[in-house]
Amino acid sequence: MWVGFSSHFAASSTREGKKVNQSSSMVKKNSLIGWIGLTYLLGLAAIELWSRIFHHYVFGDRLPFLPLMMVSIYCGIGIMYSWIWQLVWIVKHT
Repeated sequence: MWVGFSSHFAASSTREGKKVNQSSSMVKKNSLIGWIGLTYLLGLAAIELWSRIFHHYVFGDRLPFLPLMMVSIYCGIGIMYSWIWQLVWIVKHT
């Protein structure tokens, strides 16, 4: 999908993704991962830390499905956010 989107929207992304500052050098407007993506990845790391270390000490052998359920729900939220973000981006740039 990345190759398809980038080849289809290459002309508009180069105009909008970079701007020229006072010294005529190119400045990157958006990074690959924004603050929302970074927050999401940190949350995923926290869930993984909970699953590997703290779940065993808090619940013992009870609720063995809970770590997998937490990861599944969290990843589902991330995928839905990604789809909505892509849809909004496509609608704005077409």
